[in-house]
Amino acid sequence: MIGLPDLIRNAVSLHQSNRLFEAAIIYKKVLDNFPDNPDALHLLGLARHRMGESVAGIRLMEKALEHSPTLPGARFNLANAYFETGRFEEAEATFRIFLSHNPGHSSALSAMGRLLLRRGALDEAKAAFDQVCTESNDARLRLAQQRICQYRKVMKAAQDASLPSGIVVRGVYRDSSGYAYTVRQFVRHLIASGIKVHLMDLCYAPMDHLSLDQIDPLFQSLTEPVRAKAILNFTTPVAVEAVPGLKTIAYTMFEATRIPALWTAHSRQHDHTIVATPSSRDAWIASGQRADQVSICPAGVDPIDEKSVAKLDVVDPFGRRLSSYPTRILNVSDFNDRKNLRGILRTWLRNTNAVDPAALVLKVGKASGTSDAFRALVDETTRGSGIPLSAAAPIFLIDGKLSDKEILSLFATCTHYWSMSHGEGWDLPMTQAGAMGLTLIAPQHSAYTAYLDDKVAHLLPCSVGPATGSYSGLEWWFPDEAAAGELLQRIIHSPEACHRSAQNHLRTNLSWEVSTGRLIDTLVSFGAIR
Repeated sequence: MIGLPDLIRNAVSLHQSNRLFEAAIIYKKVLDNFPDNPDALHLLGLARHRMGESVAGIRLMEKALEHSPTLPGARFNLANAYFETGRFEEAEATFRIFLSHNPGHSSALSAMGRLLLRRGALDEAKAAFDQVCTESNDARLRLAQQRICQYRKVMKAAQDASLPSGIVVRGVYRDSSGYAYTVRQFVRHLIASGIKVHLMDLCYAPMDHLSLDQIDPLFQSLTEPVRAKAILNFTTPVAVEAVPGLKTIAYTMFEATRIPALWTAHSRQHDHTIVATPSSRDAWIASGQRADQVSICPAGVDPIDEKSVAKLDVVDPFGRRLSSYPTRILNVSDFNDRKNLRGILRTWLRNTNAVDPAALVLKVGKASGTSDAFRALVDETTRGSGIPLSAAAPIFLIDGKLSDKEILSLFATCTHYWSMSHGEGWDLPMTQAGAMGLTLIAPQHSAYTAYLDDKVAHLLPCSVGPATGSYSGLEWWFPDEAAAGELLQRIIHSPEACHRSAQNHLRTNLSWEVSTGRLIDTLVSFGAIR
């Protein structure tokens, strides 16, 4: 007969292998016979938290500590669970108790430092990070210390009457992400509007940046301090940190019907949240954010004459040029479930054939190294559909980092832009492609409904259902693949009859100048700029 310690050891082994459901069954068996066993209570609570049942999991860990206040690991795991669910005051108090008994615990000190930075306790956060950094070469900790130094300079500058007034903008701006492009464009146009900007990188982790010759030198020059009233953060709520004496503003967005509870908890600590579209504002309010704390300011488009942009010379392995296909349908996506590349591939395989005068162009991921993972997805999709890749119209895969100029050249090379995304906070490639005259195909959901309608684009019907992956527990949208396939066939065989243009609409209403004007008005309205 297996004894109690062996049962728990077996469960822990499963737990450590991430077989949480199986481990939970054993923990429950222990508790059926020993309902107050602190180890089983703690470990079942931790398992349930990691399975997404955080309320029940936290209560079990609390109960374990009621029975055994010094139980190894339980208080640390409970503090982390509080932190991960946005219960910040309880997390801080619990970490303090844990550290009083384990003063050199590096993970607890790191977490404590992050908690303190969230609320602007710079000196205490630095002390926590300093203790860890004496024994660690963790680049993230070094970057956290650098941020604290930057925040102190920002605080000092905010009180210096000899400095010009302006705003601090904090966000990634040196990579090829949509957030980085948004930062670059808003900053460029804020400066053009006469507003002084001190630009700070997020500096959370080492990044795969664009090379220096791919970034406008303007952005490297914006390091001079300004007398600011606010920090405008272009990032997710969880990456925003408070700086004493300055307003905390977050420009962000989301891609599902609600935001995660952790985002809500962070957002409630900020002075104001700015989102790009009504769908994001609805998600914040549906998740408990006060309506008067959330404003809308769209991102923008560049009104570029597409005829002046050099086209990319893209050639497939057989020597045929992309330009030889009359219909060239583009999608630019990160490699993740939300972008629904499976849906694009399934629809393409089922509704095209090798002799069609069309090609699909996929720019996948922000950097090199995505192609192998994408090919595995292609293999999985072809097996699932029973249709070999050779039976469908060709697919061109573009890998690696592209500069802003190269992305515009990619748009200029294609005739259509197509998304099957499960949800968007904005979709910069869609809007810029439309502004350059490409015919747009988009699901009728989330951000797309803010700037597209049936007069200027092809909109696909959608249903709402459970999200997956990092969006698990939320709901997003499912584009109708049958409707997309029918439209695809019509576009390939009658491209002129299916032509629609959002170009004038997007250029007129969503230029970066117009959007920056809206941003400035929003910032002025709640005292973020002088």
